[in-house]
Amino acid sequence: MNGQAVRPKPDLSGLEVGNYPTEPIHVGTAGDKEAARYREGERLGDFVVLPFEADPAYSRMVVGTGGPVVLNRKDMQSLVINDTFDEVAADLTAGWVHTWATEDHPTTAQEMSIAVLMFPDAPTAERVAAGLEHDDFTFNTDNRPVQLPEYPYAKAHWRPGVASLGSWTNHDRYVVFVKFDDNSNKTDLPDMVRRTESLLDLQMPLLDKFEPTPADQLENIELDPDGILSLALPKSEEVAAALGPSSAFRGRGALHFIGLSSLEFLDKGEVSAIALAETVVIRSRSTQGAEALWELLRPDETTDSQPIAAPTGIDGGVECFRRKVEEHQRPSSFCVLRTGKYFTHVEGAQIQDLHQKTAAQYALLAR
Repeated sequence: MNGQAVRPKPDLSGLEVGNYPTEPIHVGTAGDKEAARYREGERLGDFVVLPFEADPAYSRMVVGTGGPVVLNRKDMQSLVINDTFDEVAADLTAGWVHTWATEDHPTTAQEMSIAVLMFPDAPTAERVAAGLEHDDFTFNTDNRPVQLPEYPYAKAHWRPGVASLGSWTNHDRYVVFVKFDDNSNKTDLPDMVRRTESLLDLQMPLLDKFEPTPADQLENIELDPDGILSLALPKSEEVAAALGPSSAFRGRGALHFIGLSSLEFLDKGEVSAIALAETVVIRSRSTQGAEALWELLRPDETTDSQPIAAPTGIDGGVECFRRKVEEHQRPSSFCVLRTGKYFTHVEGAQIQDLHQKTAAQYALLAR
């Protein structure tokens, strides 16, 4: 008799899950313009290049520099110095921004920031790029225009004697903002231009692969098109209000939240979907991919964590750890879990709560 072997359903009755849900919670569609724009920004995030793709030296993500989802001026934080952004970019659909730096001391590190802003059409993007550069340029009378040889339509400027270069480049319906800063003030203008162009060389082909949601369908955009969020433990309303909603990605966008500085896990793990909620859930296209994720992402002997007891009754692999506590740090623990095509990461301060949370996460995946 032909056919594939069917994985027997595990017995979940003995799992200690506390008050955590063990049935999928489906999130549906956005339902309003603000949530829809936010979700579109997340979708775009998977197609915004990471600076370390152009230069591996940019291996440290800088927090507090904006977004990552951009809906208005405040989401760009200190990266935009003028106060006309919301007026010039009034037609902004959504955007994504992040900053990465070299591992040097903050006072000498180089930083590379990139933002991609999406508009209804190409003429709007062209007008916005010119307007934002004009207002950046005139903010300081010492600024001077800069030509990017490979991107002659780009608008760029710098202040002689200051190792910083900002540029706005329109590409179809998008405006790409790139800002280079050398805190040691040693990089010369030709090198800043080269670094900016190397990032644009990678960014533009990515944007050609992105498929924006049609404007008339935006407010009904699916929040969980791959069904991955329904398999993660949901954030509490208080956490979501403070840190943002649970999010679903397929690639690059997730790195802003999960603390990696390489895309290796996407290819080796055959990643098809990522949920960032109360727990992190990564789906692979195969069990072999999930095993590769397990080998890549679980702690090893060189980390600052020590093994602790793991919950029982879980089919696959599960290991738990307590982070080594330094002065002024709070104790924290976590578990990593592999089952079927899934790899998950679960955080919890108290061991009993951590075990219950991990067991509930397993139940969601095993059903």
